[in-house]
Amino acid sequence: MVAAFSILLIVLIGASQPQRVGDSREYLAMAMNLAHLRPPVLSRTDAERLEEDLDRLGFDGQSLTHHAQLRDERGRQDFFHFWFYPALAVPGIWLTMATGLHPNYAFAALNAMLFLGAVWVVARRMHWWLTALVFCSPVLWWIDKSHTEVLTFSLLAMAMVLLREAPWWSMICLAAAATQNPPLAALLLCAAVLTFLRRDVNAWRSSRVWLGAAVAALIAALHPLYYGWRWGLPTPQLLQGTQPRVPTLQEAGAILWDPNIGLLVHAPLLVVTVVAVLITAGARARGRLHDPGVWLGAAGAGIFLLSFAQTTNFNNGATPGMSRYALWLIPLAIPILQRAGTVIAPASQRRLLPLVLASCAWSIVAFTPAAPEDYLTPTRTASTLWTHWPGLNNPLPEIFAERLSGREPARLPVGTPDCAKVLTQQGAWPVPCGVGQQTPPACRNPGALCYANLGQEGYAFVPVPAPPRYLFDRDGTWTWDPASGTGIDRILERLQVRDLREVRIGAPGGMVRAVHEASWAYARQSDTELLVYVRDAGEGAHLTLRLPGAMAGALSDPGSGEEIASIALETRAWDVTRLPLPVRREVVLVLARRR
Repeated sequence: MVAAFSILLIVLIGASQPQRVGDSREYLAMAMNLAHLRPPVLSRTDAERLEEDLDRLGFDGQSLTHHAQLRDERGRQDFFHFWFYPALAVPGIWLTMATGLHPNYAFAALNAMLFLGAVWVVARRMHWWLTALVFCSPVLWWIDKSHTEVLTFSLLAMAMVLLREAPWWSMICLAAAATQNPPLAALLLCAAVLTFLRRDVNAWRSSRVWLGAAVAALIAALHPLYYGWRWGLPTPQLLQGTQPRVPTLQEAGAILWDPNIGLLVHAPLLVVTVVAVLITAGARARGRLHDPGVWLGAAGAGIFLLSFAQTTNFNNGATPGMSRYALWLIPLAIPILQRAGTVIAPASQRRLLPLVLASCAWSIVAFTPAAPEDYLTPTRTASTLWTHWPGLNNPLPEIFAERLSGREPARLPVGTPDCAKVLTQQGAWPVPCGVGQQTPPACRNPGALCYANLGQEGYAFVPVPAPPRYLFDRDGTWTWDPASGTGIDRILERLQVRDLREVRIGAPGGMVRAVHEASWAYARQSDTELLVYVRDAGEGAHLTLRLPGAMAGALSDPGSGEEIASIALETRAWDVTRLPLPVRREVVLVLARRR
């Protein structure tokens, strides 16, 4: 089993290239600083040097010093993510420094060792086909990333499978995982309680249990002790990234069933197989499922779902689509699978095997490490739901808005390309959606967010609460409301509105390549028409266009709908064209192909 996974990881890592995802820039910076025998907190000189090194390596992104809350009076910068995981990568960093390899390969090697170590531990205690189901899963995408997902997954897997046999190692694994993710400390406490309550082992008199518990407590304390010493806080997540509250069912269950970030949508065969194994085993021997590991898995699911719902960033990055937090749930199934493997008859195993192999194949293809990071586009499942059955799914506003606006933070209002589902803000709609619509008073209140779902009898409105600590961007969208409706109506009459789809400025296939000397622009296009709203055009403002051929139209005032100037652009297909703009607070360009 370990040999097979070793070959698979070599192939997957070899077919991929180092890429910055999520917070990997920070993990790599800490590891590189530690490798030079410097502390994980960066001085100004360290930060400047590492910024240059990371940019040269292709790991560009936010400045390493952008967290002002964790910068002390001497200018030294701490990070929201702990240094334990980067410290483990330091030997690998030394090797990359000696060989000239990209330092990200130090994390790929560390991840591979953690992953294969977990495979070895689990495969000795669980049937091979069930081990393959757990490890040949979405975690494969993170195997070459300088991010903590593989560390957490591997340590959780070992902790779950070792609880009955070697609870001291189980607690140490959970403690190591808790250094990066504090909610795991609660699971460590549950593991300790279950160990000392067991009747089949006198844990109170076991020196190994007490030693393991002591070591685990020391390791788990590293995170709160460090940040308590430096900043007087048990974790910097209290400053940013969390909002303590009692979550709604939708918030708690989003990582399970949301059509964009949910485990069920991204790994359906894995979920179906686990359920099928559970049903088969439960029908044969329910009593064997009464096991400390099973109870720990159940406790972990509750703790994780509750802690995930405290986040202010549900649509998190560092993922090919699925929430990376959903990975934590997969190892929790190990105790159930472990017990199920002992009671499922060989004939039933043979029937389940094709499903397991199909799940593995799905994960290898869908979660190959070479796939790019993608958390700002809707999945095919979500797009289908929102277009054909918009009332069936009213996701968390942050997810809907970021996926459709293609940016973080998201802009509002925003809707699907066909306007079948729209998220309105204080009664405002994105043009061309909502023209002539009457928004309910409750949806026009200050700060009000409402989904407008198109049905056979028009739009149905569903108020939704605003996400905590999340600030939507109100620039970037041309909005419609009754006060501004007349001029917009006159402009839209010139277009086949339903054929227009929003295209980000500069996006592949977009006719608008760039906007110059203006605050922002909003564009929608079809194969034959182009609509562009430009805000705050100043001296020298112009658009850079690539059109499919000769097009004609006009520049208009969106307030009155009156034409400012007629436009005729004689250009060959996809040649670059420069269109000057008048100095105005707002102006709309409408172009159509000449027939």
